[in-house]
Amino acid sequence: MRAQAPLFIALTADVDPDANRPVAGRPDAVTSGDPAGKARTDACLEGLRVMIHLLADSSLPATLFYEGRTLDELAARDPALLQQLRDDTTLEHGCHGWRHEDFAGLDTGLPLGPEQTRQALDAAGQAFARAFGRQPVAFRAPYCRLTPHLAAALQDLGYVYDTTETRIPSADWPMRPYRLGSSTLYELALTRWRDRRGKPISCYLWQLFEGRRPLHDYVALAESLRRQFPGGLLQLALHPWHLVVSEHNQPLADPVHKLAELLGELSARDNFAFTTTRDYLANTSSL
Repeated sequence: MRAQAPLFIALTADVDPDANRPVAGRPDAVTSGDPAGKARTDACLEGLRVMIHLLADSSLPATLFYEGRTLDELAARDPALLQQLRDDTTLEHGCHGWRHEDFAGLDTGLPLGPEQTRQALDAAGQAFARAFGRQPVAFRAPYCRLTPHLAAALQDLGYVYDTTETRIPSADWPMRPYRLGSSTLYELALTRWRDRRGKPISCYLWQLFEGRRPLHDYVALAESLRRQFPGGLLQLALHPWHLVVSEHNQPLADPVHKLAELLGELSARDNFAFTTTRDYLANTSSL
């Protein structure tokens, strides 16, 4: 009897400003509660250091999506950490916009047109090239909002895949990569599901860190998806700053321990396989 394929799990992180939020009338995000309306990165860099240490201790891979200005801050403030990120072959690096743009303008009231979208991606790509010596090929849009202008610009700039859309798994989408329309761009969608109580559960881990969901909810999520969609990809997503502060920029009670517990629980099970989004895309048999 053929063994059932595992559920593949990719830990992904959006490396962007602390407790960021959109502001009406301006395209860039700022840190919640900052009196000067600026975007800070203290918690992000602290959380990133802790996360990279945890991954190294656990021998687990991850995919990181960097906002361009945060990446410039990282290079200026902690070049040793940036070098560690460059050297770690278990890590994949992608782009997360330039200044955490609300490309769709749903919260800012300023949707970005084709030229503005291209300018933001060009600036983000330049920051990425300064840090890693090459152009990015993986993208996740801030706020998980993919616009037609953004998809077109990503293809034009040579991106290979995007990880922005969120979908409910089904027979039509068994958590596998698909093409975005008629483009050459692949989409590795994020997952939305329901917990044992029938309530929606996101693959972003902020509710775990803020004490709004127990760890078991995410283990049960993974188990349920494995049974129904073996061979699919579940992306568990987080922001490094959420390992330090809440969405309201207040200290949290030991979110790092919660992440370590969750990763330990999942990695100890034979029916899950950790990967990067890049490696999963490269090895998916359906392509």
